[in-house]
Amino acid sequence: MNLEHYIAELLEDHDCVIVPAFGGLIANYAPASINAINDRFDPPYRKISFNKFLVHNDGLLAAYVAQKEEEKYEQALEQVKNYALFLKTELREHKRVSINKVGIIFQQLDGTLRFEQIKNADFFKIGFGLESFFAHRVERQPSRQISVDPKTETHASEVKPEPKVIALPLTKAPSEPKKARPINADEDISTNADSQKASPEAKPEKKRNWALAAAVISLPIIGLGIWFGLGQPTIKTNTFNASNLNPFTEKAAPQYKQRSADYSPKAFSTIKDLPIEEGAQFLELELENQADKTLVVKLTETKNHVSKADLRFHIIGGCFSVEENAVGLAETYKMRGSNASLIDIKGSLHRVSVASFATKKEAKAALASFKNDIPGAWILYK
Repeated sequence: MNLEHYIAELLEDHDCVIVPAFGGLIANYAPASINAINDRFDPPYRKISFNKFLVHNDGLLAAYVAQKEEEKYEQALEQVKNYALFLKTELREHKRVSINKVGIIFQQLDGTLRFEQIKNADFFKIGFGLESFFAHRVERQPSRQISVDPKTETHASEVKPEPKVIALPLTKAPSEPKKARPINADEDISTNADSQKASPEAKPEKKRNWALAAAVISLPIIGLGIWFGLGQPTIKTNTFNASNLNPFTEKAAPQYKQRSADYSPKAFSTIKDLPIEEGAQFLELELENQADKTLVVKLTETKNHVSKADLRFHIIGGCFSVEENAVGLAETYKMRGSNASLIDIKGSLHRVSVASFATKKEAKAALASFKNDIPGAWILYK
């Protein structure tokens, strides 16, 4: 039927489309999600849900059908009623009914209804091109830890090298020659005359240590000298205290003496209406008693105050059969600073607007914040 196509078109720009005497279809934003079972990434989309309690006619579907079919509103409303009767009959006889491009409604054994949405990219046009994809899971293995028993095993760095045999040069005496004796590297050979010289590798290390110590000592002295030269007025003044050497002390702020002057009140002239030409953007003002001085002022237009009649887009927070409950909800949001009010009475239900706006853009921007407290909130144009 054509009405199914019209419902799908309305859901592209509206958050709620009601089929009178059957139920309402509500569209909400659903963020991106990750399916941890099959490692699938799903993009954001508009989730469509069905509410069987939204059965009162808000005029949106019938008015849209009348516009598309170019017929009177009463005839379009009759088509909508017949379509609702058709949906109820299909649901009662076949336990399921399909709305093209929107979703399928099932009736379960316990009498409850279950709605399954049909994927339609037109409902979320800003997400065009975003598709679901699968990604390989990254398996991270814990690092292996090896425990070493000091009684049975030794670390590689603790293994002592085998002693080396060093052959010393031979020194022959005039009386009897002496043979060269191999000396172990672990033995203390400091008594030998040929090995009393210091190792040349130790000297650079000592030099590096002295250079590091000199740098550590000289840096604070250099910093203190810079601080004295730039910010400390000790040298410039005749007074000197021990606290001046502390860089964290607060400096005394310079004191200024107020110059005494006699002021006599002057009479200000009243402001007169200035002639402003129509469409002018700037206005030149000549200052009195100021020669060759002119003040140029830019003119701005004042915005007209938005009247209550201009607030045509209402965020519906609830429909109540008891008027006291509707008044209570409106008063609650008035205390929060909102312009909540009772819009009208449809059938036996009192519709409560928690906020009203002049444009649809403002209403849609504020709808997300109201859905935190009222998930079923929707926008009504009236």
